[in-house]
Amino acid sequence: MTKYLNLNLLFSDPVYYLVPSLLLGVFMAFQRRTWIAMKFLQFTGVLVHEMLHYIVGFVTMARPSSMSLVPRTDGGRLVLGSVGFVGLNWINAWITALAPLLALPIVYGLASWRLTQGPQHFQWVDILIWVAFAPQCLNCWPSRTDWKLVLISWPLIGLLAASIVAWIWGHG
Repeated sequence: MTKYLNLNLLFSDPVYYLVPSLLLGVFMAFQRRTWIAMKFLQFTGVLVHEMLHYIVGFVTMARPSSMSLVPRTDGGRLVLGSVGFVGLNWINAWITALAPLLALPIVYGLASWRLTQGPQHFQWVDILIWVAFAPQCLNCWPSRTDWKLVLISWPLIGLLAASIVAWIWGHG
């Protein structure tokens, strides 16, 4: 069975290179009782998630007003971090709420950079890279609250849907 495992495949494409990070991220998601190192790793993912909200909110003039990285319960749910905004409107809410998805192209770009010299071979630093990328892969998906904020931009969503229908109808 192990003769079919080829580590060189991991270094042939950035998508394959990120597979160990994705698997570790899934493993981290199912850990209920974790040790301090795992909690620190999960915190780095929350930090990047909230920083992306903050930075994109600043750029899109959603005017971030607060940021918290202290876990708390809110309505019986655990909230690991949050960013407050005073200028969210129908124009900037969708991009601000979906900002954590920007972690995916960032992680992909860093994986591509690692493989810039062509197909590589395993080095011990790859384990550190995979461990550092795992919480980013785990926490890049917008939260339930983020998806609710996207709905503030319903006029843009409607315009986009109408444009897609018109394009399909015109080219169909």
